[in-house]
Amino acid sequence: MDASVPLRKCVKCGLEAHTDDDLELFVREENCKYSRRLLCYSCNRKRVAKWGKENPEKNTKGKLDSRARRIYKITYEEYVKRMSTSDCCEICGVKEQLCYDHDHKTMEFRGVLCSKCNRSVGQLGDTLESIQKVIDYLK
Repeated sequence: MDASVPLRKCVKCGLEAHTDDDLELFVREENCKYSRRLLCYSCNRKRVAKWGKENPEKNTKGKLDSRARRIYKITYEEYVKRMSTSDCCEICGVKEQLCYDHDHKTMEFRGVLCSKCNRSVGQLGDTLESIQKVIDYLK
């Protein structure tokens, strides 16, 4: 394949993906070529924000309010306040797919993580001891 021909090119900003790593910048969509849409995450966030402003009655505030109360036992306003403490993952710095990280036993908010780091911490058991074992192993 010609290296100058991008695998994906964002229809909004023109961002190009030439490698598999570059494809991570594009929105996932299983039925698309390379399982990625022709839209980067940055442009997709802008599109979703614009749609939310234009469609306030269909906005996700109600869904987030319900989730915040049901799962985290906090108000929507408190959820928004905590999520606004960081605009990127506090582990890797990624700005897409941010999650509310919390201790599952105490429900205490720990910080903002991307979904990948959040899953990784969870799969390692949410403990310093288990993560230290991984660090020791890698050394």
